[in-house]
Amino acid sequence: MRHPDESGPYVLVREPVRPQSTEKQQGIAASPGIAVGRAFVLDRRRAKTPKRHIAPEEVEAELVRLDEAVTLADLQFERLKRKLRESEQAATSGILEAYQLILHDEYLLGPTRRRIRDEKLNAEWGLRKTVDEIKQRFDAIGIEYFRERRSDVEFVGEQVLRNLMGGEGGMPPNPPPGAIVVAHDLSPADTVNLHRNSVAAFVTDAGGRTSHTAILAQAFSIPAVVGLDNITDKVGTGDLLIVDGSRGEVILCPTPEQVEEYRHKALWQHRRVAELLRNRDQPAETKDGVRVRLLANIELPDEVPVALDHGAEGIGLYRTEFLFLDRTDFPREEEHFMHARGVLRRVAPFPATFRTFDLGADKIAPFLARTGTVPLSPEPNPALGLRSLRLCLKERQLFKAQLRGLLRASVHGRMRLMFPMVSGLGELREAKAVLEECKDELRREGIAFAEDLPIGIMIEMPSAVMIADHLAREADFLSIGTNDLIQYSLALDRVNEHVGYLYQPLHPAVLRMVKHTVEAGHAAGRRVGMCGEMAGEPLYTLVLLGLQLDDLSMNATSVPVVKNVIRSATLREARQLAEEVLTMGNHEDIERLVRERMAAYMVDRDLFCPPTPKSGG
Repeated sequence: MRHPDESGPYVLVREPVRPQSTEKQQGIAASPGIAVGRAFVLDRRRAKTPKRHIAPEEVEAELVRLDEAVTLADLQFERLKRKLRESEQAATSGILEAYQLILHDEYLLGPTRRRIRDEKLNAEWGLRKTVDEIKQRFDAIGIEYFRERRSDVEFVGEQVLRNLMGGEGGMPPNPPPGAIVVAHDLSPADTVNLHRNSVAAFVTDAGGRTSHTAILAQAFSIPAVVGLDNITDKVGTGDLLIVDGSRGEVILCPTPEQVEEYRHKALWQHRRVAELLRNRDQPAETKDGVRVRLLANIELPDEVPVALDHGAEGIGLYRTEFLFLDRTDFPREEEHFMHARGVLRRVAPFPATFRTFDLGADKIAPFLARTGTVPLSPEPNPALGLRSLRLCLKERQLFKAQLRGLLRASVHGRMRLMFPMVSGLGELREAKAVLEECKDELRREGIAFAEDLPIGIMIEMPSAVMIADHLAREADFLSIGTNDLIQYSLALDRVNEHVGYLYQPLHPAVLRMVKHTVEAGHAAGRRVGMCGEMAGEPLYTLVLLGLQLDDLSMNATSVPVVKNVIRSATLREARQLAEEVLTMGNHEDIERLVRERMAAYMVDRDLFCPPTPKSGG
C-alpha cells in the first residue's frame, strides 16, 4: 500500500509487497559495482492536473501565470546548479542547463500558449496536453537517445506544473545511508541529492545506458541498474536487494548464502578499485618500457574532473554535439568559445581533442530539423544519410560558427581539432578550406588563435582506411572510430537487434583495417589512436597494443583497468598475440584465443566497465 509523503511530490512505499521466493531481474548495466541493502522505494506522485475551460477575459491572466511558473522553474534550476557547484558536485550542471533549454523551448511553450488562447484551457491543462503530446512523439522515434529525452521533458513539465499549483517542488524524502533507491525514474536533481545521502545503489524502471541516471551514477561511482520496466511493482521499502551494476542484475529476496557471497564480492571490489586508483598518476607503460597514452571520451565539460581522477592524460574525443542536441536554435560562436575554453582550462596541462559536430543518424538536433536540412523523424537508413562532416559542409553557417568559436578558444590550452566521417581527400580538403577561411576572418578582426593547431581526422569508413596513406599526409593525426568502422565494414546496423550479433570487433577484416591504418599513419610520421568502444574494452587491450596504436581513448571509468593490463604485460607478448590473430580468418577462433590469453588480466574487467551500447564513437 502506498502513502503520500509530505516532503515532496513522491510516494514512499512503506509496506513492502515481498516476492514469495528469491527472484532475479535482468535490466541494463548502467554503472558498475555491487550493493547489498534494503530498498527505499520512491515514485514521483503525479498530482491530479486541474482542468477547466476559461473565459476569454481570463486568457491574459493564464498566460501571465504560465510565464511566472516558467521563470520560477528557471530560478529553481539555477539555484540548484549554484548549490552543486559550491559543493563540488558540478557533474550535473550541464544536464540542468539542458533542462533550462527545454524550459524555454518553443516546442513546449508555443503549443501551451496556443491551447490557452485558442482552446481556452487553463495553464495546467494546456501544459499537460503539450507535455503528453511531446512524449508521444518521442516514443514514436525508434532511437534510444530520444526515448530517454522523453523523461527530461516530463521532469521539466512537472516542475512548471508544481509551480502553477503552488507546490514547492521538493526533493525526495531522505533515505537512510546505505539504502538502495528504487524508483520509476530519477531526475538529475534527484540523483545528486540522493547521492549526498550516501545511497548504495540506484534501480529504476526506466532509463538506458545514456540516461542521466546512468551518466551521473557512473560519475559518482554508484552501482546502478536501469530499464527494469516494472521493478517498482515488485519491490517494497525494506526489502533486501542485491544490485550488480556490472551485469545489470537485481536479486530480490536473496538467500543468506547469496548475501554473504555478494558482500564478499563487494568488499573485494572496493579494495581493488582503491588499489587501481592509487596508480592513476602512473603511466600506461608496459613492463618493457613502451608507453601508450590513455585518454577519455567525454560529452560535457563537467566530466573532465572525473576523467582526470581516473588517470586519463587528456581528452581524446570531446563530442561537441551533445551540448546542443536539445536546441531549437543554431548554437552561437560565443557559446562554442565559452564551452571549449572551459574544457581546456579544466584539462590543463593535458590536451583536449574537439570533434566537430557529428550530427545526423541517431543524433538529430531540433535546430536542424526546423531548417528542413535533416528530418526530425529518422531516415530509413540514417547512418548512410546526410550526417557529420557532410552535414557541416552543407550547413556552412553552423560549421563556421563552431570553427570560429573553437579557434578563439585554442589559445587557452592544448587543443586538437578533429573532423569526423571523412570518406576521402576531397572532404578533408574542403573542411580544411573552411577552417582556413575562418582563420583569415579572425586575423582580419585581430582575434588571436593557435596558429599551430593540430588537425586530425577520424577513420570510420573502409574508404578512409584504403587511402589512409594519402589522408595521413594531409592530417596531423588519425583516430580510428571503431563503432562506425565496424558497422560500415560488416554491412550492419549496430542498433538493429536482428543483426547485432554480427557486430564483431575481433573480426579479421576489422583487425586488418586497424593494422593498415596504423602502418599508413606511422609511415607519414603521424600518431594513430582509437576512440571507439573497442579502445575501452580490456579484453582487446593486448591486441591493440600489439597493433602499435599510440593512443587509446575511452570512457573515463575504463582507464584504470586498461592501464593495469598494459602495465602488467610486455610489448613482446602483445605483438605475438597480434601476429597470431592476424593469421586467422575466423572471428570465433580469434575471440577464443584472445580470451584464453587474456584470462589472467580480466579479473578487474567488471570493476569499472559495464557493457556499453554500440553507438557514439
